[in-house]
Amino acid sequence: MVHKTSWIWDERFLRHDTGKIQYVFEGGGTLEPCDEFENKHRMNVIKEMIEKSGLVHYLVRQSPYEASDEDLLRVHTKNHIRHVQKACEAGTREVGPEAYASAETEGIARLSAGAVMKAVDTVMESETISKVYAQIRPPGHHASSDQAMGFCFYNNVAVGAAYAIEHYGLKRIVILDWDVHHGNGTQDIFYERDDVLVISVHEEDYFPLESGQVHEAGQGKGEGYNINIPVPPLTGDEGYQYVFESIIAPVIKQFQPELIIISAGQDANALDPISRLMVTREGFKYMANKVRELAESYCEGRLIVAQEGGYNLAYLPIATMGVIEGLTGVDVNWKDPHVLPHRTTPTALFQAVDNVVNYQKRFWKFAEKESFC
Repeated sequence: MVHKTSWIWDERFLRHDTGKIQYVFEGGGTLEPCDEFENKHRMNVIKEMIEKSGLVHYLVRQSPYEASDEDLLRVHTKNHIRHVQKACEAGTREVGPEAYASAETEGIARLSAGAVMKAVDTVMESETISKVYAQIRPPGHHASSDQAMGFCFYNNVAVGAAYAIEHYGLKRIVILDWDVHHGNGTQDIFYERDDVLVISVHEEDYFPLESGQVHEAGQGKGEGYNINIPVPPLTGDEGYQYVFESIIAPVIKQFQPELIIISAGQDANALDPISRLMVTREGFKYMANKVRELAESYCEGRLIVAQEGGYNLAYLPIATMGVIEGLTGVDVNWKDPHVLPHRTTPTALFQAVDNVVNYQKRFWKFAEKESFC
């Protein structure tokens, strides 16, 4: 069955310029080996894949709008917004740690956040569309309430979730972050809230180094509503399936969300330059399909997939093809030319799942485990 899906895209996302990677040596010598990992070419290859694979025929194109100050202030401080604005106006390249900007970045970041709001409008108001893929940049999940970080300026999914709560009166939203890096900004924003359940599955002990641990489970009203699932290198497709079946699916079932938003970084892919998790197109297809099934069971199919990371220009479009296949139910008749050896799921993955279950079982019920690998 094909599931009618919106595709939010705007050419203006290409105008956010992160520049070149720069290495500065003693004596003032500078080496600029290539574009920054997060660059406009990522968007171009995803767009071309959508168009040339035929997936475009199953998607309804929509345009985003910019988030206003009022929209951003639901999750960000006034000082943060002014800092990003002034830094971009002044031509400051590094607005926060590894958050590289150009003069137009602040407005494009508002457009990226507004795209998730547009996605919320669509799934809440449309009589025919309950699923959205938002192809956006800059990404957002590292942006906290008061700091830009890691290519992110405003937290797109957080802006969207807060908008859904205030504008549509939703009381239970899941944000699932499968980017290879921990969604520290999203965690920060909702850490003391029980109306947004934040689940992040990410590579262990990576970026940011100081966050993403199992014991970070929320605080106050939010205790139990933040779930970190750090997984080891080489987790792979089957390891991710085990994580979804053991932790993510049962928790979502108990939470009974009214909307699911995915921070969809495809940088866990097998060929990504800044990850080691070895997920293929089929793995991403499984994850998107599984969450679509959960959305159909518990929140009338309302599901938003917002683009985050993914940096290998050869494999990012293939991984994203898998996501959109799982989201729409469409199978593209095309064979992935990248042949990867089958690897046994590392024993460390099962221990990682046990660690999460043992810590989170005070808040959630988990079934006796069986091997899915």
